[in-house]
Amino acid sequence: MRTERVFDMWRRGEVTLAELRGITPAEMEAARAAAGKLMQAGALREAEEILAGLALYDPFQSATWRLLEDLYRRRGNLESARLFCDIGRAVA
Repeated sequence: MRTERVFDMWRRGEVTLAELRGITPAEMEAARAAAGKLMQAGALREAEEILAGLALYDPFQSATWRLLEDLYRRRGNLESARLFCDIGRAVA
């Protein structure tokens, strides 16, 4: 029963996977900062993997979507960059 209740809370956006896993906001920010450093170093694939995980664990963090927007702009994928920009604005 508890699992069903937690799933319903997650489905309604009342709790994130990060919260369910006990990942703190400071840990999320540290991972986001690491992704930013990887992007600066040109390691876009590695940064993308981190950012994709962050977006999955807490899709309500606009900073994650802004970094994904920047990453896809650097790759020249403007359609995806615009999508991530729109998502970032929607959750801000």
